[in-house]
Amino acid sequence: MPQSQPLVAEPEGEAAEAPMTRAERRDQQVMRILDAAKSCFVRSGFQGASMHQICAELGMSPGALYRYFPSKEAIIEAITEADRSHEAEMFAAMGENPDVVDGFVKAAIAHLRYIHESGNAPLFAEIRAESMRNEAIQLTCHQSMGEVQTSFRTYFEAAMRRGEIDPCVELETILPVMMAIGEGLAINDLPAQGVSLDRVEALMRVTVEAMLRPKRKLYETT
Repeated sequence: MPQSQPLVAEPEGEAAEAPMTRAERRDQQVMRILDAAKSCFVRSGFQGASMHQICAELGMSPGALYRYFPSKEAIIEAITEADRSHEAEMFAAMGENPDVVDGFVKAAIAHLRYIHESGNAPLFAEIRAESMRNEAIQLTCHQSMGEVQTSFRTYFEAAMRRGEIDPCVELETILPVMMAIGEGLAINDLPAQGVSLDRVEALMRVTVEAMLRPKRKLYETT
């Protein structure tokens, strides 16, 4: 009689997955810390939340946490850095749009949708408030906002050279105004208040069109 072949069980679930590398385990732990820190910052505020609170949220010893982050400021810097990957995707999509107004508006709405769906609006407000009194966080915020503003400037200047837009005033004024409007929209999280992002997009489109393609210059003499 032919001998039967031994049955080999197929790996299932986690056993079928390749083991994580040390770098992957570290990245996973960092994300756990950032998520726990976000919860603490939103619940207690940056001033009220302590590294010990974050440890309790994680079930991690202080010594272990400090191996990853030496301070709350370092955690905020990491949270900001993590969001830059989303911003990079947003800018890439914006740059591929042949219509500069449409590209800017869609990128802005995508960012507002991300802030809403991720639940980051309260955290964004807390970080912004803390930046008013904490120089380290202020530096992180200014660096991040500066990079965003530089991307917008490059985008608009290229459109101006192509003759696609003729802003109502100089970009040195338009860009900070746009950034302030965007920051206010992000902090207020209008979808959470029942305001449709479709409505926000329609209003934003009219506003940006008026800024970048005005019927007459704001300071034009008659």
